Amino acid sequence: MLRRTAYAREAIGLEAINPGPVAREFAVRVPDLDGLFAEARAQGINPGYRLGRDYPEYDDGLLVAITERRTRADIDRLARIAAGARAEVAA
Repeated sequence: MLRRTAYAREAIGLEAINPGPVAREFAVRVPDLDGLFAEARAQGINPGYRLGRDYPEYDDGLLVAITERRTRADIDRLARIAAGARAEVAA
């Protein structure tokens, strides 16, 4: 599980809110959080939890949980969506 979480964190490639060690979940900053959610939902993916709901200082924060049910293919799909969110902001 730890390896899968580490893989997800690196594959998603967004700025870590807490760069320390993680076990099953991690938080990242998403430049276009609304865009990421829209694309993920369109593809039937739950990308995670919006941290801004409880922590206003992290209105661009996303908490990603890696469970036993999340496969490497699921992680790769989310990583592709995250890459699109990064590209939209860079454009």
